[in-house]
Amino acid sequence: MRRKDREITDFHDIMDIMNKCDTCRLAFFDQEYPYIVPLNFGVNIEDGQLYLYFHSANQGTKLDLIRQNNKATFEMDC
Repeated sequence: MRRKDREITDFHDIMDIMNKCDTCRLAFFDQEYPYIVPLNFGVNIEDGQLYLYFHSANQGTKLDLIRQNNKATFEMDC
């Protein structure tokens, strides 16, 4: 991050922001171009560990891409 003075590092502050969001966009590697999909999500904290939950079928593009390359990133909208 360029502006360290604007960086949010406090876990509770991050959770406050995440709880205000209603959409999470997941991005996966898909050969030449990224595959980005907007999803509703759930959040849970257990023993200080953050877990994100996303709707998914038992098969489909998301799972195929995860099997090929499990690296992903996300972005949330508030």
